[in-house]
Amino acid sequence: MAQDTGELQPQRTVAELAELRALTGNDDGAQRVAWTDTWARARQWMREKLQQLPVDISVDAAGNQWATLRGKSERALLIGGHIDSVPNGGWLDGCLNLVAGLEVLRRIAAEGTPPVTVRLVDWADEE
Repeated sequence: MAQDTGELQPQRTVAELAELRALTGNDDGAQRVAWTDTWARARQWMREKLQQLPVDISVDAAGNQWATLRGKSERALLIGGHIDSVPNGGWLDGCLNLVAGLEVLRRIAAEGTPPVTVRLVDWADEE
């Protein structure tokens, strides 16, 4: 893993997208259809990435997975996406904004306590 230097590391984002593709895709494309074992594997992969950050991780009643970086204020910046895909979807289907959001969250966390709370959400069953 790239060392956190306080800078955005887009090369890490691209590498993680490729890692997710290898974990949850095949020759036909992304196979992260919601509520399948492959989707659960993708969500666990994301959870493991998030556990390296000073965030609270939770799942709400609708199945949305939240990572919350507490700020000085309860006002919140929300970054969202979805890790599920349509059957045989493109390798970036849904996950690009979520994995890019992970990188933004890393950058903000590296700076210390942000002025506002920052939340990254993986919307369940967006597709």
